[in-house]
Amino acid sequence: MDAATIAQIVSAAGTLAYLVVFGTLYYMLVRLYRGVLEETREERTAKDRPQVIVEDDYSRLPDVDLVIRNISQGAAKDITFEFSSKIESSDGFIISDLTYFKNGLNFLGPESEIRLYWDTLDNLVQRLKENGFTEGITVTVRCRDLSGKVYTDRWTFNPLVYEGNRTVRNDSFHDLVRAVEKISDRLDAMERRAEESRRE
Repeated sequence: MDAATIAQIVSAAGTLAYLVVFGTLYYMLVRLYRGVLEETREERTAKDRPQVIVEDDYSRLPDVDLVIRNISQGAAKDITFEFSSKIESSDGFIISDLTYFKNGLNFLGPESEIRLYWDTLDNLVQRLKENGFTEGITVTVRCRDLSGKVYTDRWTFNPLVYEGNRTVRNDSFHDLVRAVEKISDRLDAMERRAEESRRE
């Protein structure tokens, strides 16, 4: 073999080696981008997936509200609720028998909520203890996204965890309400006096 043939073989082998290295790098880059695209798609799907929760809200203590909330960016339809036990207030009203709990909801938009008064915390604690619900009440929520895919979530709420909680009254708000009521009463009285003086 002469030097020219050896040079051609070495050149071809070098070109082949470069081709293998670049081909491998290109393949790895394509796999990386494909993984990033799948991850982005999963994140978008998770963000658009409807997630309807039922929770007990303690923001107005001592009053406790029950809230149905779609916490996602995706709309939910054909929403159904299944409770581990009936939800009852201290006056005997069975909240879980409300129409939208029994028959479900047709639709709940993104970041929408339905709020209803449940009871006071002390009454709930007493009622749950009497009925033996030390672990709280579980609700299973089923819903569909707009494409028809079904999602199921379970939520447990338990007012007993707040037993003995000392609530802070928002007196400034109550003072404001009382002041507005006084102004309204005074305006009514002034209006009555003005009407009486017109009659005379």
